[in-house]
Amino acid sequence: MDEAFQNLLFLDVETTGLLMQPSARIVEISISAWSPDGPTQRHTTLINPMEPIPTLYTAIHGIDDAMVRGAPTFSEYWDEMKEIFREKTVVAHNLSFDMGMMNRELLRLDQSPLGNPGIDTVPVLKKLLPEMKNHKLRNLASALGVSHQNVHRAEDDVRALEEVLAIAMQEPIEILTGRIGIDLSLWGGLASHRYFRDCFWWAQQAGSGLTVVLLRPSPESGGERRMEEIRLTNPGFSSKRLGEYREKGRYTFSWSEVYRIIQ
Repeated sequence: MDEAFQNLLFLDVETTGLLMQPSARIVEISISAWSPDGPTQRHTTLINPMEPIPTLYTAIHGIDDAMVRGAPTFSEYWDEMKEIFREKTVVAHNLSFDMGMMNRELLRLDQSPLGNPGIDTVPVLKKLLPEMKNHKLRNLASALGVSHQNVHRAEDDVRALEEVLAIAMQEPIEILTGRIGIDLSLWGGLASHRYFRDCFWWAQQAGSGLTVVLLRPSPESGGERRMEEIRLTNPGFSSKRLGEYREKGRYTFSWSEVYRIIQ
């Protein structure tokens, strides 16, 4: 099994805006690392965005300029914490937002964006809890009796997501470090692959290649997905497909087949 599927990283970020807003910055990050034996590390910190936090977003998460004044910048955070992101499957409620914001910050630092595999718990929980009309984390927590007092604070969001997911799966979180994690990887369609496009954009600007790891159904395995690596020296992409600009007929594949990208 791929090493990334043997370790999970729950992630939640709070920000000064939406992913579609170029000026949006991260103001808080919480992570929770898991191995097949259970949780291994938790870490939460405020992040100084080096610019004023709009009152609109302070009203949502409660983080204001005074709270982040002595906090590390994202660059300082990344220098200390980047190793914990390696070889992990990232789990988040609305994966494309949290990973997208992480990549936005990395691109600002002229660093390569993350290409981790990931599990978006929004479509997973919609499938597991179809009777729920609203699948926002606060609603799911309330319905399942999970304590979630500090809504939109990163640490509380991560802990609530872990509990909600365990209850919905009726299995311990560690089960996601096995075959089921592969089955759920990037479940949610194209939206879950949004942050992968940052990797291709960065590689094009930097003039470097990427190794794309695919999960493709194998006829001889009865439809079970098998891993396949392809090295792209001139990566290009569109909203639906990606591959080599110069050899599109040979090296194109759909976003739904991609599960990780290696710089």
